[in-house]
Amino acid sequence: MDFFEPADIVIYIQGRGAVLKEKSLLAYDGITKKITAYGKEAEDSVENPAENIKVISPLRRGQVADYIGAVKLFRYLLGKIGEKKLFGKPAVAVSLPEGATEVEKKAAEDVLYQAGAGAVVVSEIPMEQLIEEMPKLTKNWKKFKTFISITKEEPGRYVKEQLTELFGYGRREGISSGRIIELLQEEAAAGQE
Repeated sequence: MDFFEPADIVIYIQGRGAVLKEKSLLAYDGITKKITAYGKEAEDSVENPAENIKVISPLRRGQVADYIGAVKLFRYLLGKIGEKKLFGKPAVAVSLPEGATEVEKKAAEDVLYQAGAGAVVVSEIPMEQLIEEMPKLTKNWKKFKTFISITKEEPGRYVKEQLTELFGYGRREGISSGRIIELLQEEAAAGQE
């Protein structure tokens, strides 16, 4: 799997506030396929690479890109905050980046169920607003104590990722970097009109 720019995952628990902030990263042994680290620890593996250790983000631009990896990541995160121990299968409300398709929302919902959530509400509303809007989104809103925000604090890195993909596509199709830059400039000029 390609390395995608990680999303920022913030978990908020009603009455406790933000209890966890992690990157959507997994580090695993390339030979055994065993996961060796999650989140910040996996990010450290990128900065200090060890032999056979690979690092991926199972989320791409805040959406599920690797289903199994995303399940393992969210299972770990829910376990780390202790919600599964305290409440069995917690009710989880998740805030996805704006522009998520229905398929992407369904994938996020399925991942959270597989990770151990008992009920899931998926929305594109920012987390602070989602907490306030819960009574309008579900009749059982009072049971939702766990809120997950999937965001990007540095959206410019997503743009850079998209540009890397664009230049890679151009290279595969025989389009020079210079021509791609010309096309981008034309598009930028058209957008300013």
